[in-house]
Amino acid sequence: MSRDKEVVLVTGASGGLGRSLAAGFGEIGSRVALHYRRGVEVVEEVAGAVEKGGGEALTVQADLADSAGGSRTVEEVLNRWGRIDVLINNAAVCHDAPMAAMSEADWDGVVITNLSGPFHAMRAAAPAMISQGGGQMINVISISAIRGSAGQANYAASKAGLLGLTLSAAREWGSHNIRVNAVSPGFMDTEMTGALPKGIRERAVQQSCLGTVCDPEDVVIFVKALVTTRGITGQVFHLDSRLV
Repeated sequence: MSRDKEVVLVTGASGGLGRSLAAGFGEIGSRVALHYRRGVEVVEEVAGAVEKGGGEALTVQADLADSAGGSRTVEEVLNRWGRIDVLINNAAVCHDAPMAAMSEADWDGVVITNLSGPFHAMRAAAPAMISQGGGQMINVISISAIRGSAGQANYAASKAGLLGLTLSAAREWGSHNIRVNAVSPGFMDTEMTGALPKGIRERAVQQSCLGTVCDPEDVVIFVKALVTTRGITGQVFHLDSRLV
């Protein structure tokens, strides 16, 4: 299938990285489904950019904390275009607190959105990818999945779980030509990280070999290149300047 006809579903398309990913695929004329929980004005603006670039856009509102959210999102994409070539699980939330002070609501909210949400979307997309002869799933994780992160036990656990889900899905669906990989971007200046204490950003810069934070456009370039491959699955790509 040519790049200008592929169907790409980006979850969390109202956030900083999600917007960049959606717009990046729109630039090459892809049909892009933009999932969002809130921020409809932002998503509609990105949808306009996708269409201006020669692609087609579909916006889908759903809460991935709802067990039906991921499945319904995939269903709407299939109803519109009849296929899904690329699923990018990018949506995530964080509610930071020391473990001793972390509420069950903060634990459940992060783990359900960041881990259960992708699981439901992947499970819903797999039958369509199998019937069409293959596809790609790319899960956005974090360096905290490998190293842990003080004050972010829920977030780190959810991303570590997503890493395990990525590797398990790659093994299960490889025979159906479904490639499943994970990308781990570096610290980025986005709305989500903007709510974190200033010291966290400063520490990320200090830990960087380049003394900088991650550029979302680097992630877009890499993901667009990964989608063109046919023989890569079950891999974790650290798009970072910090050493794991």
